[in-house]
Formats: sequence, C-alpha cells, structure tokens
Amino acid sequence: MTKTELYAEYGSYHADPRNRLCHAFGIPLIVLGVLGLLASVRLGPVDLAIPVAILVLIYYATVSPRGALVSLVLFAALYLVAVHLSWPWSAAAFVVGWVFQLVGHRMEGNKPKFLENLTYLAIGPLYFFEETYQEITRARR
Repeated sequence: MTKTELYAEYGSYHADPRNRLCHAFGIPLIVLGVLGLLASVRLGPVDLAIPVAILVLIYYATVSPRGALVSLVLFAALYLVAVHLSWPWSAAAFVVGWVFQLVGHRMEGNKPKFLENLTYLAIGPLYFFEETYQEITRARR
C-alpha cells in the first residue's frame, strides 16, 4: 500500500478528537515502554532497542521519508529517557500507553486498526508523529 492509502485507512479510525488526544499520549508511552524494555536486553555492546529502532526507521523511510526523519528525532529523545528506566517503569509506560489507546478507541466507537492488519502497529507511531509535525508547522505559519 502507498503512504496515502495507509494514512487514509489508518486516519479513518482516528477521526474523533478525543481518540487523537488519547493517541497523542498513548503512542509515545508505548514507544517509550518498548524502547525501555528492549534497551534492557544486551547484544554485546549494543542494546536491542537500537537495531529494532533502526529496522523500524528503515521501514518508515520506505513509507514516508519525512515521517521517518521526524520519527528518528522522537525515537532518539524517547530512547534517551528509556535507557534510564528500570524494566517495571518501561512495562508501566507500555501498559498505560495501551490503556490510552483503548480508551480513545472506545470513545470513537471502533476497534484499533491493527486488529485487522498488524502493519498498523508500526504505522501508528509514524502516522501520529508525522501528523503532529505537520500540525506544528502549520500553526507556525
């Protein structure tokens, strides 16, 4: 699928402003939690968060180069926090992030898109990080 198709399909499940607000908190918390949990697993001198993030960012670059760049900056910032979290705090961030997601979808009256297609688990952060960047740049004009 193209970026336009992926974003249109994903966006149709995230039209309610309350759901979008929940995702604005939930997605960064989930990414923080995943990075924190992966950072606790070492592969020699490198923790597992780094290669996983690189693979995700490579995928993002195939969908949206600009979105991948925005995601790189946000992944880096979240990683810098994540490496200082113990695993219980990382797990808590992950769980609280999903609570936000599920509450948002409950308010919108639909199920998370990834239940139909697991690709949307990866698309969620890309979509919201890029959309937020675009909203900020529009507001500056």
